[in-house]
Amino acid sequence: MKLKAIEKLMEKFKNRKEQLYKQKEEGRKVFGMFCAYVPIEIILAANAIPVGLCGGKNDTIPIAEEDLPRNLCPLIKSSYGFKKAKSCPYFEASDIVIGETTCEGKKKMFELMEKMVPMHIMHLPHMKDEDSLKIWIKEVEKLKELVEKETGNKITEEKLKEAVDKVNKLRELFYKLYELRKNKPAPIKGLDVLKLFQFAYLLDIDDTIEILEDLIKELEERVKKGEGYDGKRILITGCPMVAGNNKIVELIEEVGGVVVGEESCTGTRYFENFVEGYSIEDIAKRYFKIPCACRYKNDERIENIKRLVKELDVDGVVYYTLQYCHTFNIEGKKVEDALKEEGIPIIRIETDYSESDREQLKTRLEAFIEMI
Repeated sequence: MKLKAIEKLMEKFKNRKEQLYKQKEEGRKVFGMFCAYVPIEIILAANAIPVGLCGGKNDTIPIAEEDLPRNLCPLIKSSYGFKKAKSCPYFEASDIVIGETTCEGKKKMFELMEKMVPMHIMHLPHMKDEDSLKIWIKEVEKLKELVEKETGNKITEEKLKEAVDKVNKLRELFYKLYELRKNKPAPIKGLDVLKLFQFAYLLDIDDTIEILEDLIKELEERVKKGEGYDGKRILITGCPMVAGNNKIVELIEEVGGVVVGEESCTGTRYFENFVEGYSIEDIAKRYFKIPCACRYKNDERIENIKRLVKELDVDGVVYYTLQYCHTFNIEGKKVEDALKEEGIPIIRIETDYSESDREQLKTRLEAFIEMI
């Protein structure tokens, strides 16, 4: 049951490098990003291009380990390795890379990476109080100043409104996609949705909106006809799965599960909450709400997971952690305890980008799905 919209997604991704470099030739600046905390509305309002950066492959880790410790998150090592090897077209197209202080490993890696590419680091306060919000608003204001300086384009109220409305439209479409995934059978595989989230960071936003609109129409038809995928309904939560890192979703769906939701930066944290207004402060407030594990006392994330379990009629939760990502791993204990209190089945998986543990993980996930 192939979806035409997913085929179009793959075609757009295939042609993205050529499109991106053509956009650069037309004079548009490219801002590379690692994280969902970067307010893309600011970049779009200056007629610049926000693009995610490579970091989901095992191939670039050996070259990264020439400079970085082995016992470091594979996403950080893979990203650094892509830049060091000059093998990621999005890195090479970026005029400036925007980093953020979401974890200690990334923060220190940026100190090495800035020798290879111009960087701007946003300070994300880890507390959630009013003083921290004020700091974050100032960081978003600094980003606006930087983007205006680098592009030579003034971010006007009109351009900012246009950008906010466009990104809010993207979020609205992702909400509709999640509504459709509540149906039984699930009208779309989790692997297809994961690729959609991964490529949403990489593609031109207009292309992503077009693909989502087409996809929603196709899925609505499937729901009407009762077509889709049966199996134990699984919610994944935890670390982001950037392009190339599909292992866990593939395994879940190989052994009889259907991934119906993702509480992750390649999932709900990417699109939840609209920007409510058109000021820099309104934009900053939306991004400040993102419930990443890097934040102190991140209880709303746990509440989000429990809500998604109910809304999506989930049978079990897979808590996915990248090896050496201590932030998500430690918070995993709080999530596990909270879900067990509610009687929600959960399994915690810690892995890297290699294939060495694939069969072991497959056995564990198969047993978990049979158990629930």
